[in-house]
Amino acid sequence: MSSETPNEGGPKKPPIPTPAKKLPALNIERRGDRLYQVIYLHKWFAISSLLLFLFTIAMVLADYSREWKRYQRDFVRLQIQKTRSDIQQVSSSLDRAKLQQLDQQLQQSRAQQQQNEAQIEKIQKQVSDLNAKLYAVDENYRFSKAVYDSDKYGYEDASAHKASNTQRLGEKLKATEKRMNDYKGQLDQVTLDLRAANAELDKYIGQRGTLQKDREVLLADYTRLQTRLNTLNPGAIIVSFRNAPVFDFMNPSERINQVILSNLYNDQPFKAIPRVDRCTTCHLGIDQKTYQDAPQPFKTHPNLDMYLASGSPHPLETFGCTTCHAGLDRATSFQNAAHMPRSEDQRKEWQKKYGWREDEFIPQPMLPMNSIEAGCYKCHNASSEVPKAAAFNTGRDLIRIYGCFGCHKIPGYENIRKVGPDLSTVSGKLTKEWVRKWLANPKEFKSQARMPQFWWNSNNSGSPYWDKRNAAEINAIAEFLWANSKPKELPAGRTGGNPEKGKQIVETVGCFGCHAIGPIQEVANQSQIRRRHGYNLENQGSKVPQSWIYNWVKDPAQVWPETKMPSLRLTDEEAADVSAYVASLKNPEWEKKPLPQIDQAALDDVTLELLRNNSTDIEAREKLKGMSVEQKNLYAGERLISRYGCFGCHNIPKFEKAQPIGTELTEAGSKLISQLDFGFLPIEHSRRGWYEQKLKDPRIFDVGRVKRPEELLKMPNFHFSDKEVDSISGVLVSLVKDPVPLEMRDKTTQAIADGRQLLAEKNCRGCHIIEGAGGDIRPTKEQAQWPPNLNTEVFKTQPLSLHPFLKDPSIVKLRPWLSARMPTFHFTEQQAATIERYFSALDKVDYPFINTDVNTDAERLKVGAELFTKLQCQSCHPTSNAIPPGKSPEDLAPNLQLAHERLRPDWVLQWVADPQKIFPGTRMPTFFPPNDKGVPVSPFPDILGGDVKAQIQAIRDHLFITVGGGKRATRSSSVTN
Repeated sequence: MSSETPNEGGPKKPPIPTPAKKLPALNIERRGDRLYQVIYLHKWFAISSLLLFLFTIAMVLADYSREWKRYQRDFVRLQIQKTRSDIQQVSSSLDRAKLQQLDQQLQQSRAQQQQNEAQIEKIQKQVSDLNAKLYAVDENYRFSKAVYDSDKYGYEDASAHKASNTQRLGEKLKATEKRMNDYKGQLDQVTLDLRAANAELDKYIGQRGTLQKDREVLLADYTRLQTRLNTLNPGAIIVSFRNAPVFDFMNPSERINQVILSNLYNDQPFKAIPRVDRCTTCHLGIDQKTYQDAPQPFKTHPNLDMYLASGSPHPLETFGCTTCHAGLDRATSFQNAAHMPRSEDQRKEWQKKYGWREDEFIPQPMLPMNSIEAGCYKCHNASSEVPKAAAFNTGRDLIRIYGCFGCHKIPGYENIRKVGPDLSTVSGKLTKEWVRKWLANPKEFKSQARMPQFWWNSNNSGSPYWDKRNAAEINAIAEFLWANSKPKELPAGRTGGNPEKGKQIVETVGCFGCHAIGPIQEVANQSQIRRRHGYNLENQGSKVPQSWIYNWVKDPAQVWPETKMPSLRLTDEEAADVSAYVASLKNPEWEKKPLPQIDQAALDDVTLELLRNNSTDIEAREKLKGMSVEQKNLYAGERLISRYGCFGCHNIPKFEKAQPIGTELTEAGSKLISQLDFGFLPIEHSRRGWYEQKLKDPRIFDVGRVKRPEELLKMPNFHFSDKEVDSISGVLVSLVKDPVPLEMRDKTTQAIADGRQLLAEKNCRGCHIIEGAGGDIRPTKEQAQWPPNLNTEVFKTQPLSLHPFLKDPSIVKLRPWLSARMPTFHFTEQQAATIERYFSALDKVDYPFINTDVNTDAERLKVGAELFTKLQCQSCHPTSNAIPPGKSPEDLAPNLQLAHERLRPDWVLQWVADPQKIFPGTRMPTFFPPNDKGVPVSPFPDILGGDVKAQIQAIRDHLFITVGGGKRATRSSSVTN
């Protein structure tokens, strides 16, 4: 078949494509298949390159113009200024006459050296040669000694084993020893020659060296400051180069300072990140005492002995800054660090100066300075108080006094008795009418009432409907309480009594350590918070009958076994006088106040609403139709008590096992701000701002909202003052969830923690000063009537004497002039021991067994008696039960007849030496005042050679042995000094 014959049965060849039309190269950009034109690319490239360059320059400028760099430059200028001031001060105080004299002597010394230059060079060459020779001889001696030690060991070993070569080794050892001794002789000779040469050289140059050293000592401070100044200010060129971009990686003077706290973490989602505090990047003088007067942010931190210093309990390298102050740890700008102003004026100042704004998205902003004590609680939460945090401790006291823990779970208040009186026996104490008027507005009856106001608040007042409903609710609660009350059978109680005598007893016997009558007057430098431990006695006669008051003051425990009120051991006559006085404290205007009429329709509305909680509306209405007025009141009363949580403060029948109704506050300081409902109120959007508003008016957040009665906020209004709000809110913001490692927690021993808790429950500081705090009763009394300061109480008192006194204070009357009585608290054995262990641990003394014998002799006792007479100790201190002639009880000091049984010998020595050191302000005089050098001096230099320590010891021995009849220690026993 020919190749040209078509293949009719096979595939056909593809057609030859038509050649594409060739476009000119100049028209390639006009084809329309690109979004840009190449001819303009160089322009866009140039513009973008220029923009990139400008943005890079701007970025570098912004990075190198940060806020913290400006502060560091300012601080360097402050350091330079201070250093120059110090140089000027040192220079002005410099002894220039002495400096001029030293310079002249140095000049003369240099002239003499130049005259003897040839001789000096000769001696210096001799010294150099001798040093070289000394080195060579010393090396020979050391080597020969090493060989000698080796040969010595070989000989000793061979001799011990009776080896055959013992004699040969002995001879070798002698030869080696002779060589070593020869080198030692040469070394000694060279040493003497070198010493002589140096002495000869010192004749020519020694004076110059001494003068130069004296000059350096005279100018030491000046030289040090000048060196510091040169370091701080090496020159603008060097500083600029060190901190310039790119070159600042080497050793910049402007750098971020940070403290890495590896044991503290920021709780971030899915990961705990170590905390890194960069606060010292700006607060550069925070740990240096020299900047106490510097402006912020360079000012020294207050009380460096307590904070920041390495030897303090809170060293900077361990605790950092945000542990206490909070805030954003890694921030290096004022705004990002989350500083918070302490007042509205400071807020405005910061807004103008720093452009400050409130950032509600920072989880833990800094604590304002007026709330800084709140940062202590996370480490000190195991103790009932925080040392040196008066405002914070006041807030915790207020929470305890007002019983906030009855509705809210708050750490540290788990096992405290309810603060309100027992209402299971209320019908035997009060009248139903009084309770109805009381519940309407407690403050109207008693200005200092602690009972909060549940009705006629921001969300349940302002209309006739609420007036009727509130009255119906109050009446229903009163009816329920009376229906379930079982009055306690009490003695009839003694009537009559003298109110004037009762007033005197109340004002003197010690009632004002826990109670007050009316508003408490604030006293400078003296807290009065503990006088609110007991209820205010204002208008008490309009509340309870005199017979009940008599039984109460006579024996509080018989009326209420769980009461915290102790017994003052009043006689029947005293109790009658006190009850007559308290019963005379009345509020006539309040007694005349009429009770509101109960609107049955309002009662039906309340009952129906409560019935609907557990049934449908149809069922609730049917139940309501079949209920009598009494049934409605009892049902509504029970449900309302449950709604308002009255059982949180009071013991109420049928509510013994009811659970608190309030929100848990365990982590109130870490609660997200987004979880707080600010309503429509124009207040600061912060935790502190919300808590403050909640405490001032708890229900105001309902204003402007549409809610049914059962949806309304229920927290009552305590009518806290601004100061109280500030203290309590400080506690709330302290309750954070930040984990604190064990090594940072309060190291207070369990004995001290338990003791502080018990003393707080019994309000011992209402009368006594303990650990420098307390004594709230003092402003109500003359100084002579102040209850004793309990500083060093167990170091002072023997345990075997303190224990029975705590159990029964009536067994001994140490201070017969005191009108205030130590109450009988009916301490258990365990409670008394807890107090004793507390004071022992506080004073770091032995407990419970101690040695009270003193080692003395007849001669010393005679001297002690002479000093006891010369110092006229008996003019204030009785040594018998009789009052000294011409003395009134107010002028007396404790009876010394019991000193040997009550006091520790060691304490008496310290007390007589310096009473003011133990009890500042005590009436006990200082008999051995210090001289201008701080050394105690005796007024009797002829006795025992004027030895103050020996004289004090003689007085102590006379007091214990002769006056008290104590025991002398045997010569073999240890002496207590």
